[in-house]
Amino acid sequence: LKALVGPTNPDAPLVPASPCAMESGGRGAVAARLVVVCFSLTSCFSIAEESCAAVSDMIGRLNPGFWAPSYVFRSLEVRPGAIHPPNLTRTAGSVELVGACDSARFRADSFVWQKPTSDGGDWIATTTAKPMQISVDGVPCPLTGLAVTTLGWPLLRLQFEECPRKTAVEVLLVNASTNGLKLVHWMCKVAFDSELCTRAASKLTASGSVTSWPTQELLDLSQLVSVASKGATRMQIYNSCFENLDWFVINTPLGVDASEFEMLVALKSVLTPTLQTVVRIEANIVVETICTPDCQGRMAEQCSARAPVTDVLRTKDDGYDVYDFMETLQEDNVKPWSVALLFSFFLVGCGAACSCMAVCSSPPKKPERRIKQVSVVYHDVPETNTFFSRG
Repeated sequence: LKALVGPTNPDAPLVPASPCAMESGGRGAVAARLVVVCFSLTSCFSIAEESCAAVSDMIGRLNPGFWAPSYVFRSLEVRPGAIHPPNLTRTAGSVELVGACDSARFRADSFVWQKPTSDGGDWIATTTAKPMQISVDGVPCPLTGLAVTTLGWPLLRLQFEECPRKTAVEVLLVNASTNGLKLVHWMCKVAFDSELCTRAASKLTASGSVTSWPTQELLDLSQLVSVASKGATRMQIYNSCFENLDWFVINTPLGVDASEFEMLVALKSVLTPTLQTVVRIEANIVVETICTPDCQGRMAEQCSARAPVTDVLRTKDDGYDVYDFMETLQEDNVKPWSVALLFSFFLVGCGAACSCMAVCSSPPKKPERRIKQVSVVYHDVPETNTFFSRG
């Protein structure tokens, strides 16, 4: 540093730095930058590990009012470059909500409300009766829970925990003027042995507070199937902190009957969670639009069947691709080796960069020889007259 900025004592004579010192200073600056980059990447890995540790810690402390996959989904931080289209041969060929149109399958007594703690949470009811299934490309998995979110605008969520990836179907709930979904009376019937609906009803106007709420035995989800037939966004989520997820968000909102919507908002206010996510999980997402048939087997006009993929294209693309590679990296027995391999590549790259800087840099210049100035002074001597006589 002194060779670059000069001596710190202003009274000291200014001695120019030698070219060798300058060259070594330049190399030192490059080396310092490489070290900074190394520590930056290491810190990034440390931050990612700390974030995953924080997620694991939070998931371990979630009360029954939270579904772990949903908590992870709400904690995602997705950069624009991490959003990908689906592989042409891996797009969802068919997605169906099997059994959702039969209201007799959704009996209130076959669901169990998961009462949250004082921290609040979503309204979640689990079931082992398998009242419906979601089938993606012919692979079915049963419904394990039904939830209404309470943070932000209410959403209805179907939970499928036994799928190859934890799967959910979500739809936004809005106030419908006529012929809306009858939901809240059924929710109160499921949670009849609690004071939940009584507390929520106390927040209503005089006319709503006297209504008897736990009166609906069956739930009809045919309207949800109808709005799903107009299109939904499928997100396949790959992350390093939790299991991979398969999330379907229906594009068209679902209307709730006007006589129940005020009570739905009151329920949401009673259960609003105090626990907020404070972590961010980086993830890669594969996004596509899908359509499901309604209860009559029809789909919206804008949903058209995709042209079949030719055998030649399918043979070409059916090999091991980047999506298979991403799934392989998520396996528990592969993660330590992949981290070690990537870190070794990083060290090799740092060594190669330092070697290139040492080899490609110009050799140090020799200092210019300086010749001291010598002055010769001649002094005039008065001449004396000499006479020579011849005797």
